[in-house]
Amino acid sequence: MSAARAFLDAAAASPAAASPTAAAERARIFSDSVRDMFADVPQPWNLGFGGNSVNGGAAPASMLNSAALGATREHQQRWQRIAEASRRIEEAQGRLQRLWADAMREAAAAFAVQLTASHPVAASPEALRRLYDTWIDCAEDAYSRAAHSEAFCDTLAECMNASGEWRKEMQANVEHSAKLLDLPTRSEINTLSLRLQSVETELRALRNVRAPKKTKKPGRPKEPPPAKTRRARRKANR
Repeated sequence: MSAARAFLDAAAASPAAASPTAAAERARIFSDSVRDMFADVPQPWNLGFGGNSVNGGAAPASMLNSAALGATREHQQRWQRIAEASRRIEEAQGRLQRLWADAMREAAAAFAVQLTASHPVAASPEALRRLYDTWIDCAEDAYSRAAHSEAFCDTLAECMNASGEWRKEMQANVEHSAKLLDLPTRSEINTLSLRLQSVETELRALRNVRAPKKTKKPGRPKEPPPAKTRRARRKANR
């Protein structure tokens, strides 16, 4: 990263001679470059949503953009709901990525301030370790503030709600395709599992009712303790 390298080289070369304005400008360039780097990185969860990629080519664009009419009305409406949910997911994920990029920019700005105040002059292993620890602390503080913000919570909730709707509609579509191919669906398997559990519970209850109660076998009567002899009674009285 050229901006970070330039900032560190300038801070290590002449930290005392640099003016506050120049140091602030270098810190701004460094933090902005960090934000731009994280904002432009394609995230893996964005690759499967949006446009026709979510449909896998199963639904043409004309079906998604036209009015639902005719015999395929329900299927067309389902694909339209899937496309709408995927659009909401993509927008929410884009907002989350921008919030994370802003958090990285704040972390870089705080790191630049602490680095300028500490005036690093040597690149020893101990100094590099302290430098790394400082960056981790700044990044964790910035992410904590971003994660507790109202914008982050609202965006994450929107992403989760849209993901739940997308999953529900996709399950309905898969179950419809499975029925056409005469394959068992998840809902049918769940129904069979519940019925099997009910039958097992009833059988267990019947076994408990019909099982004979265990009775204790009559044992030998206990013999009374032997009577104390006269000598034993005299010892006890003493």
